[in-house]
Amino acid sequence: SGTVARLREHRKLHLEPVLAGHGGRLVKLTGDGALVEFASAVDALGAAIEFQQVMAEANRDQPQGDAIVFRIGLHLGDLIVDGDDLYGDGVNVAARLEAEATPGGIVISGDLHNAVAGRLKATFVALGELSLKNIERPVRAFGVQ
Repeated sequence: SGTVARLREHRKLHLEPVLAGHGGRLVKLTGDGALVEFASAVDALGAAIEFQQVMAEANRDQPQGDAIVFRIGLHLGDLIVDGDDLYGDGVNVAARLEAEATPGGIVISGDLHNAVAGRLKATFVALGELSLKNIERPVRAFGVQ
């Protein structure tokens, strides 16, 4: 129950304000994760970077066992809109990239990298072509620092 309370607190105090500042829409919560939609690739990555920085600060004074650390995966792709929910390859690739991120890290697809390169102050580390679970093609990926 303590972990769930801390997750809710981080969502209210940290995630929701960052999303509001970057035009993100919280589509749904998935247990300890979230599906978020952005109209802009630059806004999506800017929000991801800001959120990870805010969370690093929030965890700075926490005992190691109490810190909650998130991983983020971002992709630029087609979506299927079904009411208030999103489905499709764009969602699936982002979810699989999240699984490749280190705790506290961000992994983006090559498609998103092409859209944001030179537009944000960030360093990108090429991760090569990744074989992702249930994705038919390899996906070029980058770690964000």
